[in-house]
Amino acid sequence: MNISVIGLGLIGGSYALSLKKRFEDLTIYGWDENATNLKKAAELGLIDESCSSADEALSKGTWILLAIPVNTIEKDLPLLLDQLTEDQVLIDFGSTKKSICDGVADHSKRNQFIAAHPISGTEYSGPEAAFDSLFENKVMIVCEKEKSNPDSIEAFRKQCKVLGMSTTYLTADEHDIHLAYVSHLSHVISFGLSRTVLEKEEDESKILDLAGSGFASTVRLAKSSPEMWTPIFLKNRTAVLESLDSYLSKISEFRNLLNEKDESGINSYLKESRAIRKILD
Repeated sequence: MNISVIGLGLIGGSYALSLKKRFEDLTIYGWDENATNLKKAAELGLIDESCSSADEALSKGTWILLAIPVNTIEKDLPLLLDQLTEDQVLIDFGSTKKSICDGVADHSKRNQFIAAHPISGTEYSGPEAAFDSLFENKVMIVCEKEKSNPDSIEAFRKQCKVLGMSTTYLTADEHDIHLAYVSHLSHVISFGLSRTVLEKEEDESKILDLAGSGFASTVRLAKSSPEMWTPIFLKNRTAVLESLDSYLSKISEFRNLLNEKDESGINSYLKESRAIRKILD
């Protein structure tokens, strides 16, 4: 089987590497608009063959995986679908889904497209960050499965299972609102905390000397790629704003309790917040 991966950063590179480790009789073709990333992906063995263009990668694979920024997916997806032969399947790994799905809702080859999102990642980017166990014990979200070929959906589910992933099915709206709260908001908070500390603590050595593990874990996501996250925030703007308003309301509540020196109120606020441990532990 031939699989083409377009976009060879952390997600695309790790998926390619994961497939290579677990499947035989598989050829992975790859392309990235960043020539350095493409060269590095080949050197690291993430792919078997490099392609000179996205069109060449599209022509090589029976399955084509798009692991590129969401604004680029939305722009290029209809054009890529236009070029598919009847035996090809196109899958995107974008972190937002509504605008992508809406853009091809009436496309004649919509059933050859799977709208997917692997819930996995790190704060690092580029092919050097890729590793073959990134998706183990993680979840693959598939949106609007009823609009995709059932055989392709089942084959993709089985592929994900081999990689160690379970599969969850959502509507595009459900995906975007849930991810706004459990993923996108976390990144907004991390970027905001990073800026706050950098403005207050101009001496970098003080940050390193005084910051504990709590700060490091909270601000870790601020190391994520701005080129990837800027379009995610913009494409999921409505849901992110909703989640941000909810969060700011909770922060304002805590500020008021602290301003009023309300010991009992602060204690109750913290106790209620600890309920998340039932989910995370």
